[in-house]
Amino acid sequence: MKDALARLVGTWRLVLYETVDEAGRRSRPYGDAVGRLTYDPDGNMTGQVMRPNRAPVSLGEGNAQQVRAAYIGYIAYFGTYEIAGDGQAVVHRVEGSLNPAWVGGNQVRAMRFDGDRLILHATVEKGGAIVRHELTWERC
Repeated sequence: MKDALARLVGTWRLVLYETVDEAGRRSRPYGDAVGRLTYDPDGNMTGQVMRPNRAPVSLGEGNAQQVRAAYIGYIAYFGTYEIAGDGQAVVHRVEGSLNPAWVGGNQVRAMRFDGDRLILHATVEKGGAIVRHELTWERC
């Protein structure tokens, strides 16, 4: 576990965000997504992922669709983290998030290292099917 912690601490740049459905089909829900993920040695973390080229949101009335599009094209949260005892997962304990439903909960990510890259993934139920979200990061 110490080795996993030493490898995890730092700032990471998103290389690839893909989803994999039950049939093995891959897609990129955020296109050529960009993001940053940071783990400090004191157990704090923050992560952000966004779809590039989101339309700007104008101020004033009638912009609910713009706000919705901006919101669903961005993932952001912060909190603390802990590596699972087996060193195969990291638990993000969410203190603040763009999605209020995540606050106070845990986001568990299976993790592995592939050379200098960090690969995190989670499975999510969507429309009765299981979808695997796989994010590949490289150190900044």
